[in-house]
Amino acid sequence: MAYIPKNKIKTGLYTDGNPLFPRFKDQNSNLYIGFYYALYNGKFYSGKNQNDPTTKEIFPASENLLQNVTNTKIPYSPLLPTEQDYKNGIFVRCFSIRRNQSIFTEIDKDTYKQIENREEGVPWQLYRVFSLTWELTGDINKVAQTNKNIVQIIEQREKAQGLGLYLKENWIQYYKEKP
Repeated sequence: MAYIPKNKIKTGLYTDGNPLFPRFKDQNSNLYIGFYYALYNGKFYSGKNQNDPTTKEIFPASENLLQNVTNTKIPYSPLLPTEQDYKNGIFVRCFSIRRNQSIFTEIDKDTYKQIENREEGVPWQLYRVFSLTWELTGDINKVAQTNKNIVQIIEQREKAQGLGLYLKENWIQYYKEKP
């Protein structure tokens, strides 16, 4: 297979055939269980990465076991700090993560509650949610270090590796200097 840049491929993914997670079939329509990787163009292949000598294209299973779910993708809808948040110096940021992949989406509190409460019409089966407290004001270096530390703790506690990259390691996002 031709060289594929790292930002165009997600490697080391795994499917165990569980109907709540992505399921794949091989070209003979047999259920595929094992490692796979995903390309930027929406294609999937068996193996941990493109260097696997036995890699073969696999296809998403066509049966939709989540028929009551109206949308399987959580919309990006981040909360923005209010003036009261700036007075307090902190605010809460909410995120969803796909259960078997490190795909993050920043969400609002309503979406957070819908997933947490397993409401009908929301793909709660595919996602889990978590939140974190984000520093907004103070010494800029301390704010950056605190937010970085919080993200590192969340990555470990919530098994959410890659959250820092999702946030583009912008530890002072929304920062505002107090007058």
